[in-house]
Amino acid sequence: MRPRHPAPAAALLFAFAATAVAQEERNTSGGALRPEQAAYDVRHYDLALRVDPKEQRIDGTLTVRAKLLAPMAHLHLDLDGALRVETTREGDHERGFGHADGRLIVDLGGERKAGEEVVVAIRYGGKPRVAPNPPWVGGFTWARTRGGEPWIATSCQGEGGDLWWPCKDHPSDEPESFDLHVEVPKPLVVASNGRLVKKTEKDGWLTWHWHVSTPINNYGIALNIAPYTLLEQQYKSTTGKPFPIQFFVLPESAERARAALPHFLDHLRHMEEVCGPYPFRADKYGIAETPHLGMEHQSIIAYGNGWQLTEWGYDWLHHHELSHEWWANLVTCRDWKDMWIHEGIGTYMQALYMDSRRGRAAYLQHMRGLRMGLGNRRAIAPRESTTTTEIYFGGGGGNDIYNKGACVMHTLRWLMGDEKFFQGLRRMAYPDPALEQVEDGSACRFSDSDEFCAIFAKAHGADLKWFCDVYLHQPALPRLVQERKGGELHLRWELPGELPFPMPVEVVVGDKRQRVAMPEGKATLKVPEGAEVRLDPDGWVLRQTASGRRER
Repeated sequence: MRPRHPAPAAALLFAFAATAVAQEERNTSGGALRPEQAAYDVRHYDLALRVDPKEQRIDGTLTVRAKLLAPMAHLHLDLDGALRVETTREGDHERGFGHADGRLIVDLGGERKAGEEVVVAIRYGGKPRVAPNPPWVGGFTWARTRGGEPWIATSCQGEGGDLWWPCKDHPSDEPESFDLHVEVPKPLVVASNGRLVKKTEKDGWLTWHWHVSTPINNYGIALNIAPYTLLEQQYKSTTGKPFPIQFFVLPESAERARAALPHFLDHLRHMEEVCGPYPFRADKYGIAETPHLGMEHQSIIAYGNGWQLTEWGYDWLHHHELSHEWWANLVTCRDWKDMWIHEGIGTYMQALYMDSRRGRAAYLQHMRGLRMGLGNRRAIAPRESTTTTEIYFGGGGGNDIYNKGACVMHTLRWLMGDEKFFQGLRRMAYPDPALEQVEDGSACRFSDSDEFCAIFAKAHGADLKWFCDVYLHQPALPRLVQERKGGELHLRWELPGELPFPMPVEVVVGDKRQRVAMPEGKATLKVPEGAEVRLDPDGWVLRQTASGRRER
């Protein structure tokens, strides 16, 4: 999910999105993993679905293969109540089921042992929820192209994949692979995740079979349906091997899309240079033009920004969604409480792109924009398990997982220095350098804030618990207190609960710039009488300041 617009407008507009969500009766995703769902591990999903644009209806069968981790007699899944389950089967046996309040419980016909695999097929259908404010409030979008043809998209990050197909709706479990067979009226095109296996025609309907060969989160499964034109080329990865780029666009957009593609590929090149190779080379890098703003659907990001460039000359929406291929799809938080890893690091990647392509002044200006309007009302990485609703909208601090998360990365870079920081960032994406060369999905993993801190501490060569305790696990920002007495400048950090905070700070005295260590959260340095003193003039350290301005 993304803020509605780049900073600094993001905070205000995100609040608008939050209000829209509050006004809707909506599903949510994640939270504490229920014991009945912790009892099994999804191995594979196969979804065969007919999408009828005229009736705005879907009908199909979801087949789930799962390994039991504990004895169980019922398989617990999730499916939105707007859809009706018709039958559930296990092999040749029809099974009983219950479906209420978004929970689907399938009777397995007796208790099964841990270690067994079960394969259950759920036939279902109906009119899925229409997205009232996509992508922030999700569902199906049934739009029309300029020529009046169907233009359909799904978006469901906040609600989870169960908004339109039965699944285990929790970020901690991803299938090892996924097959999607989507039937649509001819000549519509279905652009989805993974690689296209085949396309078949019967009675005026086309079935598009897409196969995802790597693990994938449930909200990342996407339908994009329209009379698309395909722009395709090969891209040579930093690994030296090529993989396909596929851009699905409306015919009337083809010229603009073709002109934008080199710009988009420059984003990809920078991401590979900084974070390591594009993770889903075994499938593709795909972009689908959508009737909503955008979403990070794995290997087929949704793009609806209209090729608009920021004042710095880059398309922020494409860059943000692309960043999620690493920070959401390759590295996935196992609980939404650590969603800042997706959104905060993803947001910071835009600043790093500015630094690389536009220079340090552009980078610092970009960070000053992100710094404005932080809420600081709740921790960006709370210790307790959370749902998507709680992490995005609880306590009014949802935008902080984007902008404050990016500012935390900015400060960490200052603390560690570029060499160690970029080593930590790359190892956060690929803890083992050997994983950068694999294409079988084994590099995909779950992570959390504790692992983040451990990986960067190893690169730093020093403990970072104090840093993470202050910036991730509680909301208040540190305050730098200064006092001049005679020829001395006394500095000290103030924090709630007297948390340790040995953060160095840059001090400019007259025309002399120096990095001042504060090992005990305090420092004293000599300053000439009457000399101008500026603290942290470039804004590297995230801290309390008067109205967000630099302190002097």
